[in-house]
Amino acid sequence: MFAGCQQRSVSIPLCVVTDKQILRLIGQRIREARLRGNLTQECLAELVGVHWKTIGHIERGSYPIALTTFALLSQFLETSPNRLLDGLRPPDPERTARIKKALARKRAPRKTG
Repeated sequence: MFAGCQQRSVSIPLCVVTDKQILRLIGQRIREARLRGNLTQECLAELVGVHWKTIGHIERGSYPIALTTFALLSQFLETSPNRLLDGLRPPDPERTARIKKALARKRAPRKTG
């Protein structure tokens, strides 16, 4: 379980996953895919168009990446973006429902046409 999560019931943790945790998980998946593809950080960096040190930062989760860089990494690693996101916990459904309810539009949307 992620640090900072509270156990609400037997199997459902109540937590908000931090940006750092997300970046670490994605970085770990990128590293695994790079090693499976037998690529060095330098080679992957050249393919993607970033500095090789940037790949190291991404893999450690210490560097937020642009969506375009994420897409290029997925392409050159020959893996789906979903696979690079495997392991992310879904958001807490109760928290999501509370926020949606609290911020729901108070009036019906205008009809067009």
